[in-house]
Amino acid sequence: MTTSHHKLLPLYLLLLHLLIHLSSSQKTCPSCGLMQVPYPLSTNPGCGDPNYHLRCDNSNHKLYFDALNGSSYLVLSIEAATQRMVVQPSPWVPGMCITQDMVKSEGLLLNQTLPFNVTSSNTIFLFNCSPRLLVSPLNCTPSSLCHTYLERSGHVDANRAPQCASEVSPCCTFVAGGLPSAYKIRLHASGCRAFRSILHLDLQKLASKWEEGLEIQWAPPPELVCRTQLDCSQLSRCSATKLGLSRCLCNKGYYWDHALGACIKNTTRHSLSSTVRLGLKVAVGVLASFMLLVAIAAMTMRKSGRFLGQSKLAKVREDMLKASTRGKVARMFGLREVKKATCGFARERLLGSGGFGEVYKGVLGDGTLVAVKSAKLADNGVVMEAVDRQLLDNEPSIVVIRSIEHSAELALACLREKKGERPCMKEIVQELQCVIQLLEEEDDVVIKEVDINCCAHCCVAHSLQTLVGSQQVLVSEPSSLKAGLYLGAGRREEDLKQEFGDDYCE
Repeated sequence: MTTSHHKLLPLYLLLLHLLIHLSSSQKTCPSCGLMQVPYPLSTNPGCGDPNYHLRCDNSNHKLYFDALNGSSYLVLSIEAATQRMVVQPSPWVPGMCITQDMVKSEGLLLNQTLPFNVTSSNTIFLFNCSPRLLVSPLNCTPSSLCHTYLERSGHVDANRAPQCASEVSPCCTFVAGGLPSAYKIRLHASGCRAFRSILHLDLQKLASKWEEGLEIQWAPPPELVCRTQLDCSQLSRCSATKLGLSRCLCNKGYYWDHALGACIKNTTRHSLSSTVRLGLKVAVGVLASFMLLVAIAAMTMRKSGRFLGQSKLAKVREDMLKASTRGKVARMFGLREVKKATCGFARERLLGSGGFGEVYKGVLGDGTLVAVKSAKLADNGVVMEAVDRQLLDNEPSIVVIRSIEHSAELALACLREKKGERPCMKEIVQELQCVIQLLEEEDDVVIKEVDINCCAHCCVAHSLQTLVGSQQVLVSEPSSLKAGLYLGAGRREEDLKQEFGDDYCE
């Protein structure tokens, strides 16, 4: 007894493997003669998907595609990978240029609720047509390819060909696939009475080499319809869908393979999605790096441009100083160097203070002693004390005093820290014109010189000059204030606009 059990063990294992296979995939229909029937095509209710019905004729073991109104078409080939099959057009009525599907169903008619449709790979020839089709969008001219098919393909016998195309019964050509030809090729007594189809028409080939057949494709099948869990495999569950039907939906971690008709573990999809995610991360990283490099390059160019502008400005200021000091040596100092020389304007370096600010002792890097004045806003009385007495008479008039005070206020306004609080070029010119007008009203006042240092972003009063020993040293204002260009008060407004551009106020 034990020996017989051992002999039956391989059979048990084979049955178990078959049971597992049946529980993990949908049932594929058996072949019809020599034609294999892949899933989801169905030849009986027990296999495939009933919506993808084909008919297997047991008498001749041939497979047929049934259309509406009783027409059937012989299946010539099936390609499961592309979800397409090729069927043979309807046979001719003996001795006539009429096909049998015109008599039965007025051509090929597909049920639009089913997943089948005619593809655009078909070039359709219509024969024995009414003359009224000559004004249709179809190509019914004497040069239409349907004439080449009749004359050179060898698919139409010599007696039938004259009936298919003549002056009173032309033939026409069109490419199928678009609506409504995706679901019907209509034949009618008042239209055309026969049709033939060529697959993937290649005009480089001889007409005798054209492949005759009608290609039909099907939509990917959904999951199997079920009533209970017993209708589904172990890898799926019977669940309701939005259409009201219950289908065997795959469990988590599995996906529906419509070609195999089974739930497959999504290892391939997971690896694909991981690859896509990795590629996306790499692309984002490259893009971010590129944007960062562009930003760094823009900042570098901006800084270099700013540095170049500051260098040009310093050169202009030095030239101005040499001109004003009759060629004597003069230097420009930055705020950092001035702070270092005065130990950060330390109180122990304070030498004294006056109406225009405090003076500090400084030591340059080469050991040169300098005096540095830290400017501050002054009142009108101090301003008058600083005016060169040679510019004034012994007893200056009120107008002259007012003009000097007005000029001093304008110069101090140019030294304000915030750009928005400083006057623009137009305002400066207007103020200077007011000063000149005041002075012109005084007949006894001679205008010797009115000048001011300005720039597009700010205006800076004459830099402080201090003589220490025999060397002349120029101390610059803080770096937040930019040095300016020399502007003559008598210049025209048009010249100022041209020189200062957007910084000259309208």
